[in-house]
Amino acid sequence: MVESYDDFPRIEEAFQRRLDESLNPTGPASLLELLAAELGESPAGLVVDVGCGQGDEAIKIAQRFGLHVIGIDPVERHLELGRQLADAAGLKSRVDFTKGTAEHLPLDDASAAAIFAKESLMYVDLDAAFAEFKRVLQPGGIGFVYQVFTGPHMSDMEAQDFWPRNGGARSVRQQDMERVIQSTGFEITKRVDFGSQWGEYGQEQSAKAGRRLLHVARLRRDPERYITEFGQAAYEIMLHDCLWHVYRMLDLLHGALIVFDKPLDSPRQPL
Repeated sequence: MVESYDDFPRIEEAFQRRLDESLNPTGPASLLELLAAELGESPAGLVVDVGCGQGDEAIKIAQRFGLHVIGIDPVERHLELGRQLADAAGLKSRVDFTKGTAEHLPLDDASAAAIFAKESLMYVDLDAAFAEFKRVLQPGGIGFVYQVFTGPHMSDMEAQDFWPRNGGARSVRQQDMERVIQSTGFEITKRVDFGSQWGEYGQEQSAKAGRRLLHVARLRRDPERYITEFGQAAYEIMLHDCLWHVYRMLDLLHGALIVFDKPLDSPRQPL
């Protein structure tokens, strides 16, 4: 080890130059490209965006594939904003927004060709949600789930402290979700591990993660400065949001896509 520290200064500058070279990380736009590969050249049927938020992804899917999309979310304000976005995009006839949850989808049995969920399943009961996905998916239908998971470098103790601060979210590890998917009767057909790539992409494009790391340092060094001006609740939200971006860069939070399908011979779900 002593010899290594003696040698390191001789290669340190070259090492840093190599680290400054991009590894060409994948950004969020890649998600629609992967969805396109799953839907095929002539997609048809209904796509359900579970936990659609303010409707951005539902709009993109409708625009890209010409499909009918229903966005499901428990927050009425999100649905209102989604409807406004669809109207502005001229997609009011092809994109609907309806109140509901992953565990209780307001849809008929076998009515959906695809389930899409992006960063929304940390708030749900996974067993109940995937049972509901199986009910509403047609035989041969696909599920397309992108999730930020508790990463392999984050301990259970740290995860139990971190996730509840995110609006009551739960710590979910990738292997736990895969276990639920398979136990529900779905077949996993693809896994794509993004790891820290979206964080790296954001840093290279806008230095966002680096700024958030600086913000974490300031928030922790002088919390009263910010609590006095903005309040304790706002302070906690901001600190958690900044840590999210930093942890994603460190792969403490691990981005991954899981694609699964409902077998053609899958039995009808009982009511």
